[in-house]
Amino acid sequence: MGKEEKIKWKVEYDYAYYKVYDNKGALAGYFFPHYNKGADSEDEENDEAIEKMNKNHEQVSQGTLLVPMAKLDLLDHDEGIDIDYAIASLDANLVQTKFWKDWLAKNAKGLSLYGARVYTAREDRNMLSVAIGTAGNITLGEKEVREFLTPLLDRLHEDGLL
Repeated sequence: MGKEEKIKWKVEYDYAYYKVYDNKGALAGYFFPHYNKGADSEDEENDEAIEKMNKNHEQVSQGTLLVPMAKLDLLDHDEGIDIDYAIASLDANLVQTKFWKDWLAKNAKGLSLYGARVYTAREDRNMLSVAIGTAGNITLGEKEVREFLTPLLDRLHEDGLL
């Protein structure tokens, strides 16, 4: 069996956050820089400050990577679902969620991760996403954010989480 192909991640800036794509063009997640105090509010002046920070490739010290964690496939079934299917889905997702928990604990120090929260994805109520806090000297800009995220994205991919 040949060596697994290395993913070449693509990052696109999209007003205040970055979209992360794999080498097949599939959306892999979102990266949200934690902008300096005052730049996180919703007024027009702060919108301009965020745009300026990104344009000038300024640095931030933290950000959040949001990626898919588990697909429930239990909600929004008009005809209902079989109880055995529900149990199987919950069991599989429990295994996946525990794997994520162990992975985060094991990799936190080496990848400068400082926490994680779970959310329901906005686009799909059946998808749980994990928001992973990451710290470091993060230079803003598509190329720079990609370089910062690549070790984390590669590890997630190698371990079957992306």
